Amino acid sequence: MQKCKMKNGLIAVGLLIVWMLITGGVAWAGAPTEALKQSIDEVLVVLEDPTLKDPGKKEERRKKLEAVIGKRFNFQEMAKRTVGAEWAKRTPEERKDFVDSFRTLLSNSYLGRIENYSGEKIHYLKEITDGDRAEVRTEIDTGKSQVPIDYKMEHGGGEWRVYDVVVEGTGLVSNYREQFKRILRKDSFETLSKTIREKADVISAPGAAPERRKPE
Repeated sequence: MQKCKMKNGLIAVGLLIVWMLITGGVAWAGAPTEALKQSIDEVLVVLEDPTLKDPGKKEERRKKLEAVIGKRFNFQEMAKRTVGAEWAKRTPEERKDFVDSFRTLLSNSYLGRIENYSGEKIHYLKEITDGDRAEVRTEIDTGKSQVPIDYKMEHGGGEWRVYDVVVEGTGLVSNYREQFKRILRKDSFETLSKTIREKADVISAPGAAPERRKPE
């Protein structure tokens, strides 16, 4: 059950990243929305670069995609929120290890999906800004249905960055927080980091099967 829920959370983040790739026009966009659109454009440049389409360039292409996504998604803040009060108890080294493992897990799980997007469109519906916080509400048109996805963003260091994503009412951070909380009830923080790291390594291994949603 626990593994299935973790996979379901990974599937959600995969969908939100894939669906960021093709956008609908929006004339009213404020700074947070424009920041998202900028990252989308950069991703498309990498995907459409003919010099990176050769199979031998796969690793180079993925590193470029990781760099683009890493600039817009605040993985440290996301990771911090997934463990709540436990974060304050950790040393700088433990925090860094956890953030690196969390980021690698998400990256390894979904770069393949990004590279194989099939033209879903995103429509920007509303932007709500309150000081250095913002929420960009969007709707994804899959051709068969519309899926609401909201991006929670924070301004810092001159940039608007994503720290949480809500897919059909379910927040990415809260989803992982519940999973990690169950692990921490039984095991140590070090075990949690190791579990995430091992999962990321399995996904990145040559010939590893892609994540699939299984019945709970």
